[in-house]
Amino acid sequence: MAKKVYAVKVGRQTGLFNTWAECEAQVKGFMGAKFKGFMTAQEAMSWLAGDETPKGQGEMFLFSPGQQPLAKPGEDKPAVFAGEADYIIYTDGSCLRNPDGPGGWAAVLTHQATGAVREMSGGDPSTTNNRMELTAALMALSAVPVGARVALYTDSQYMKNGFTKHWLDGWKKKGWITSKGTPVLNKELWMALDEVFRARSVEFHWVKGHVGVEANERCDWLAKAEAMKFM
Repeated sequence: MAKKVYAVKVGRQTGLFNTWAECEAQVKGFMGAKFKGFMTAQEAMSWLAGDETPKGQGEMFLFSPGQQPLAKPGEDKPAVFAGEADYIIYTDGSCLRNPDGPGGWAAVLTHQATGAVREMSGGDPSTTNNRMELTAALMALSAVPVGARVALYTDSQYMKNGFTKHWLDGWKKKGWITSKGTPVLNKELWMALDEVFRARSVEFHWVKGHVGVEANERCDWLAKAEAMKFM
């Protein structure tokens, strides 16, 4: 396996790091940490300088909300999320007429140890794009074991920011009221997501939609196909 170079854009210290352990020390538990792994130092430096993210890649946001990741069966100490995911998951949601139109959600899950790929999808006759994005993540993460390390790829800033920008924590403290004093939309989905996320270690990767990322495009197709069933 080729050796990665890690770049930290937002963290305790920024710059390049040769090992995951060094990178993790700068980002774990740091609010809003932003980092990314590269195959060469040149690519890492370009990203730090603000160049466009290479096609098919995305920024990484470590999310490990519990005090420590859960221990795996047979282990005395909690497992450490070391940058090697057990599952790679792509999710997407679609709504043909947003809001209150027919919509669909989809996920593609790859089990790293076996290479097994699973596709999941579903739909709703009257929904919103955001609800479908949240549902896709909820269904996919619920399908992997508690304690799993997951690299979650999404093109939804709404879903990602709820965790990486700590919107969810703020909503809970305020009794599910937003900073504008209005009730949080999709409360029941956020509550369910909060539960499944806290039982797993999740590393966010944001990907730009419709740029040719194969698994993202597959999710988009599946989600739209589900939505079309209600037309």
